[in-house]
Amino acid sequence: MEKHYTDEKAIQVVIALLKAHGIRKVIASPGTTNITLVASLQYDPYFEIYSSIDERSAAYIACGLAAESGESVVLSCTGATASRNYLPGLTEAYYRKLPVLAITSTQIINRVKHNVSQVIDRSSMPNDVVKLSVTSPVIKDDDDLWECEVKVNEAILELTRHGGGPAHINLPTVFSRAFDTKELPKVQVIKRITLADDFPELPDGKIAVFVGAHAVMSDSETKAIDMFCASNDAVVFCDHTSGYRGKYRVQYALVAGQDALDLADHSPDLLVHIGQTSGDYYSIRLAGKQVGKQVWRVNRDGEIRDTFRKLSYIFEMPEQSFFEYYAKHCGNNIDNYLHFCKTQLEELRAKIQELPFSNLWIASKMAHRIPEGSVIHLGILNSLRTWNLFELPSSVKSASNVGGFGIDGNISSLLGASLANKNILYFGIIGDLATFYDLNALGNRYV
Repeated sequence: MEKHYTDEKAIQVVIALLKAHGIRKVIASPGTTNITLVASLQYDPYFEIYSSIDERSAAYIACGLAAESGESVVLSCTGATASRNYLPGLTEAYYRKLPVLAITSTQIINRVKHNVSQVIDRSSMPNDVVKLSVTSPVIKDDDDLWECEVKVNEAILELTRHGGGPAHINLPTVFSRAFDTKELPKVQVIKRITLADDFPELPDGKIAVFVGAHAVMSDSETKAIDMFCASNDAVVFCDHTSGYRGKYRVQYALVAGQDALDLADHSPDLLVHIGQTSGDYYSIRLAGKQVGKQVWRVNRDGEIRDTFRKLSYIFEMPEQSFFEYYAKHCGNNIDNYLHFCKTQLEELRAKIQELPFSNLWIASKMAHRIPEGSVIHLGILNSLRTWNLFELPSSVKSASNVGGFGIDGNISSLLGASLANKNILYFGIIGDLATFYDLNALGNRYV
């Protein structure tokens, strides 16, 4: 009977991403648990596969092959203690920074620690064996698929990151005997770009920058974003934690939160994601999860943070470097996205009637009255979400504890900030429960 790829989705994802990242060399050791992976690799002529019965020897073969060829090399072994024999060779790879990817097949993870034969715990690795270790889920739904794609991308990218080195994927199998899949699925491919790499071209279509919680931007950072937006007809979706006050700022939560509004024309084709966690749930939904096509994240840390589940590039560099480059290398985009978004926002605000007495009413009456040059802290989450619907004066700085999104510490953070400059007014907008939770902070003798 003709054999093709296994029908196990996670293994399909691994193979598809190995191909997408240009990895073809494999050293395979025999066993039952890795049959679905190895048989599928053997079916695909793209891969160059070598057999090594002894896993200890296989890991050293991979070291030699990686060092000599300059390419990443995959290891595949079965369950039980087979993977333990990789440790000497992976230690060698770690200290020589060799791109060796150990894929250790295993039974489903919930069998670990239950005295099931041939099942061992691979969740903790020695510090100097691999740079990164991940465990793929068995794919049963879209959430599992997304998790698998992200984890496998992370492991593959770690092979060449910061000088390179080994990585590990623990890959569960359900021992399927079906090898009827003729084509691999389309998978989410994530690539990392540094200042030393060739930058991808901007795609056609609408471009937006989404700013999560962010330190107040310097004049040079703001200028770089403004130049990028001017060159590429882009907008900047912001809330009160974004730190950006340039002329392309659009506080879009009011529009994005309209469930009865068709937002297909509002959403960007490319979203450039900067900053950290955001409490602007409405704009997150608009910018990425609804109809956005791809996301590029820009951050010095270079970490994969797939907030919108459409990440295709992570740019490990200063934001200013990214925006200055693409301000000079423009894409072909639609006309006046900024005008469209601002018009939609103004038209919607004009339709707002007198609000009933509520948190929303207070925000609508108070936001524009916060004194110029002051600072405002907004509590999690209702206060922030409510005040995000209204603009503050441009010189007012705003912040919120969106890092941990907890009820505790809102007043304390406000008081701590106020210690930095006693000549500035600091305001707090905090709900009653959060106030009582942090009330003891008001007894501080410095206040």
